[in-house]
Amino acid sequence: MRHRRHRSRLNRTTEHRKALMRNLAIALIEHEIIKTTEAKAKQLRQVIERLVTIAKDGLRAADPAGVTLAKRRLAFSYLQDKDAVKRLFDTVAPRCMDRAGGYTRVVKCGRRMGDGAPMAYIEFVDRPVIIPEVDEKNKPSRTKRSKQVEASA
Repeated sequence: MRHRRHRSRLNRTTEHRKALMRNLAIALIEHEIIKTTEAKAKQLRQVIERLVTIAKDGLRAADPAGVTLAKRRLAFSYLQDKDAVKRLFDTVAPRCMDRAGGYTRVVKCGRRMGDGAPMAYIEFVDRPVIIPEVDEKNKPSRTKRSKQVEASA
């Protein structure tokens, strides 16, 4: 029985939906934050959580019996992208090793201009955030135009 097993189909066929989720998952693994509609982000969250758990299990096993290889192949069977699988196992999963779940967050960000669809950012919780530093020495204090206006006044 499939009671309470409803999941949004996003008005797509099964093949189209799988391709959409695969492409979004690859983009999220590559960029670590993407902007998409809320419905797609919520559905992508389930996919990414499963993939990160597979990668964590593979890293945790790390034995010569080849469990890591089996988990990599399992992840590749879904993603179909070697670079994404490599990045998932090398950078994303090690950051999430101490976390029991909830590897992603969905942040709502308003509505799209064209059709009013609710948009959201989906990102990894442990994503490194780089804040650019402002260099005071190279920052121009005023423009020539503002100096000329002050001199004439």
